[in-house]
Order: sequence, then C-alpha cells, then structure tokens
Amino acid sequence: MDRAAVVIVGGGPVGLVAALELARYGIRSLLVERHEGTTWHPKARNLNTRTMEIARGWGSAVHDALVAVNLPRAWTSQIIYTRTLAGDELGRMPTSGFSGPGAEVSPEVPLLSSQDVFEPIFRRGAEEGGLAELRFGHEATSLVRGAAPDDDRVTVEVRERASGRQYCIEAEYLFAADGSASAVREQLGIELDGPRGLGHFVNVYFRADLDRWVAHRPALLFWVASPEARGVFQPLDARGRWLCQIAYDGSPATFASFTPERCVDWIRTAVGDSQVAPQVLSIGNWTLNGVVARELVRNRVILVGDAAHQLPPIGGFGVNTGIQGLHNVVWKLALVRAGVAGPSLLDTYDVERRAVARYNVERSLENTRLVERINAAARGDPGQALSPREAVAASRRYGNFAGMELGFGYGSAAVLPDGSEPEVVGDEVVDYVPSARPGRRAPHVWIERKGVRGSTLDLLGPCFTLLTGRDAAPWIAAAAQARAEYAIPLAVQTLGTDFEDAGCFAERYGIGDCGAVLVRPDGHVAFRAAEGAQALQGALRQILGLGRA
Repeated sequence: MDRAAVVIVGGGPVGLVAALELARYGIRSLLVERHEGTTWHPKARNLNTRTMEIARGWGSAVHDALVAVNLPRAWTSQIIYTRTLAGDELGRMPTSGFSGPGAEVSPEVPLLSSQDVFEPIFRRGAEEGGLAELRFGHEATSLVRGAAPDDDRVTVEVRERASGRQYCIEAEYLFAADGSASAVREQLGIELDGPRGLGHFVNVYFRADLDRWVAHRPALLFWVASPEARGVFQPLDARGRWLCQIAYDGSPATFASFTPERCVDWIRTAVGDSQVAPQVLSIGNWTLNGVVARELVRNRVILVGDAAHQLPPIGGFGVNTGIQGLHNVVWKLALVRAGVAGPSLLDTYDVERRAVARYNVERSLENTRLVERINAAARGDPGQALSPREAVAASRRYGNFAGMELGFGYGSAAVLPDGSEPEVVGDEVVDYVPSARPGRRAPHVWIERKGVRGSTLDLLGPCFTLLTGRDAAPWIAAAAQARAEYAIPLAVQTLGTDFEDAGCFAERYGIGDCGAVLVRPDGHVAFRAAEGAQALQGALRQILGLGRA
C-alpha cells in the first residue's frame, strides 16, 4: 500500500495547485489523474489579480513563467462586435478589468492565456519542489474510508489505466479535485444546489492567421452575429492560437456532429472569408452551471475546485474560485495536522468558501444576463436597446470585477469582528475599497524595506503575520508569548523598524501607532485592534479552534 500525507484526486489546475500549496507547508502529497498528461484543450483562460497575488507564494520560477505567457496588454482593453470578422463592425465595448485594478490596488495584473499553457507550469513547479508525486494515467476508482466520523485516515483504490494494475493509497486527508462530475462527491452523496444546464457550448481550439481582420483592432473578445454563424472568437496568444465558442442544444448527437470539417466551415463563415485555412487542434464542450456543493468537508475528505462549485464563465471565476479556496484550506489543514489547531478549524473552510462560492455564482449569473443583453443590443435585436445609463454601467462591469476579486470578506470562527462597518460602494462587483477590516484581504500598500520598494503582501507568508504600528513593544511581547503557548508560526513586522510606509499604510490598515493587525496565512485579516496587545492570546485561541476568545 502506498502512503502520503495527502492524496489529491484530479490533476487539473486546482489539483496541481493543491500540490504547490501543500509543498509551501512542507506537506508531501500524492496526486492521481486519470488522463495521461495535462489538458490538451484551452478551457479556462484567465488567472485573476488575486490568484496572481497567491502565485507569488509558489516561487519566482512558477510566478515568472506565468507572467511570461500573458496575452499582450493591447489585447485586453476592448470587446468588439461584428456581423463577421470581415464584415460590418457593430460596436465596441471598452473594458479595463483584464488589465488589472492598478498599481495602487495590487502589485499584480491578471494573466490571460489558456489552461493548456498554465497547467504544465503548475505541474513543473510541483514536480521540481520535491514534495509532490504526480501519477498521470492513474484513476481513483473508489473511496474505501475517510468520510465516516470515526475514520482516522483515508484509503482510496486506484487503477493504473495502461496496465490495469490496482492498488491502494493510504493518506491522512484527501482533496477531491476531480472536476464537475466528481466521482468522489458522487460516492459521498453530496448534492449540488443551484441552476444547471443554462447553456451548452462547443469549444473549438484552432490555429489561423486572422491578422488581416484583427491586428489593427486587438480585443479580448470578438463577438460575431450573422444569420449563419453566431458565437465568439477568443485570442489566446495574439500569435495565431484561437478559441471559438458555438452554442448548441446539449445533446450528445449534436455535439458529435461537430466534426473538424464542420468546425472549419463554421470558422470560415464566422470570419466571412471562405479562403481562411484554420487548423483545428481540438474540440471540446461545456455546460453552463451555477452550483455549489452542500458540503465541502466530510471528515477527512475535502472538496475543491469544480467538485465543490461550478460557476458561469463570465469573469473567469471558476478556476480562480477553486485556487483561492485551496489557499484558504491548506494552511488550516497544516495546523490541524501539526496539532496546533483543533479539528474545527477545517470546518471554517466550509463556512467561508461556500459563502464565497454562492456569492460568486449569483454575481456571475447576473453578469451573464448582462452580457446576453449587451450582445443582443449590439446585434440590433428588437427591444434590446440599452439606455445611455445602462450602456455606461455595462461598460464598467463588463470585464471589471475588482470588487468581486478583492473586496469579499470572510465571516467564521476564524475571524474576530472589530465592530467596524463594511465599506459602502456603488457597485460591489466593480468597486473595491481597500480595507483591513477583519475577514477582508489584507490590502496592498507600497512599502520600503532596506531602501527597496515592495508590497505589504511581501510581508506575508505561510504563517500568521502581525503587522504593528510604531509602538510595537507590547505586541512583540504578546507574539512571543503566543508562540510559546500555542507553538504557532507567527511573524511580527513593525512599521518604522522592519518596513517604512511608502504609501498609505496607516490609513488603509487603521491601527495607528499603538495598534496591530493579525493576518492569516491566506492573507486575510483575522484580528485588528487599535491597542490592547493582551487580547492577542484570546484571539488566537478562538481562531485555532481551541476555545473562545
């Protein structure tokens, strides 16, 4: 029987990131994936600003490799509507969201590429880290134990597909990252809540020289709407790799009819030139769902990624919600494994991330309806004209999701409210107000360390971090006591000693000279106080699930 600390079922982007995140905490993992390698199809296109902030923790090799494959910035500032690429242009929609929220909000910008490009980067990073074993071509066939309340470990049966050899893996925990049709979730009988089958689409991945029609007007999306062809072209690298989406009825027979030859005909029709010569590389399909699992944790089995939730694609929150969920749960699992935290800390993953997933589903469905309305208006469909006010609002929201990405907050036993009121914004999808209110992402502020400019995000790591004002002596003493009492990794970073304010630290963090903010390993604020260092021990006791503060 093979053994690992954590077994990961599924080797898509979320499963591979699970191996990367676990390695940050020194946890060995064994990943099994039924396919022989990483995906051959583009699928997801973007890693948003928050995910790229998280990627800083996976090491410069992974982070820089992701940055290197980003779509050129010129291709991220607008969306174009045409009858065909060669035909009449119906309109343009400016969008700034895919260029990032700006350097005063984050040191990162979103990545726009494709899943078949960034999955190998994740895989290489996990393999080179030395703590993850990845077995492609191995399929988990049954969960033998791990979900029952009295199970003290996980056992999963696996089949090596090439040879038919069957064997078992024993682990302390299992991450089910096996996708929307998760066999692990199905075996556990965990149901999904939310609408399904809202749309069905064929994805065609192809190479073609379309520069004649697009190079002078680069765009994130090119929507086409002629009587013969209606869909969207998506540039993957601005060098001839494309993805197009075609709506269909969802039946297996109809999908099977989309042969490479039929797809070539559709592309030629949508381009408006019978001489264009696309090379079809792969054909896939997907269904638009907006669902969240009723449970994310069943004893030692943890659902992540599409096994846990499936989101509409507008805004690209599917893979990003999955990666950010892993960032939430892995540090909790690490502390529970080490005996530092109580088992109830893992329950806060379920509480926090199901709430975020439900919110993201609701907002993504809203955004989907908005996009449908915009597209109908651009086509000139009767009764679908946008008023000037609606057009301005649509332009702001189409692609600009800073509020959704960075403005959400957690509420659970792992967060201690400080009595402050949430910030009021005009549009919570679009508008983001930086805040260190407990539960929120610790905001980025430019700082200087030893004369080098950096971000407050660089002060955070795979441990709790206490950010203090200049009068830090009581907090430093309290942190030392907490480390001794709870055996917890806790770093202290002091304004004026460890870093200098090069931006607006005092304003954004709201602690003054005598206060402090306790930031969790996932970069979210757990506790904030303007004074009173003696409260730190009680706060940590509650956060770690060891009793009330």
